[in-house]
Amino acid sequence: MEQFDAIIVGAGAAGLFCAALAGQAGRRVLVLDNGKKPGRKILMSGGGRCNFTNLYVEPAAYLSANPHFCKSALARYTQWDFIDLVGKHGIAWHEKTLGQLFCDDSAEQIVAMLMAECDKGGVTVRLRSEVLEIARDDSGYTLTL
Repeated sequence: MEQFDAIIVGAGAAGLFCAALAGQAGRRVLVLDNGKKPGRKILMSGGGRCNFTNLYVEPAAYLSANPHFCKSALARYTQWDFIDLVGKHGIAWHEKTLGQLFCDDSAEQIVAMLMAECDKGGVTVRLRSEVLEIARDDSGYTLTL
């Protein structure tokens, strides 16, 4: 039986990004997705060019039972941090209406960047893997695929 520190269900933007950071922090991470390709919704977003962030990300734009959580989260990793990551991967981008940032070329670049960051963290990604059951006991969680 394989063991991981974290298992993320869904190879979308949030799942891949979370997995990459956890893997780079030394965690053994598995990402499961039932699709054929990671980042399917990323590929469709923004007419295929991916609206990957916004210059004007502010806590006031988010609803939460704990408004301080959003302030803390956005202070720890800002849109500028993500823009810097996009730049490190050589992805050209442009600004559209109200500070929306899009890839100049293709959303495929954002998916490739997220997968490269997962690779850098040693993350295991398994596609075409449907999670049938999640069970918890004293030793942790067990997934049935």
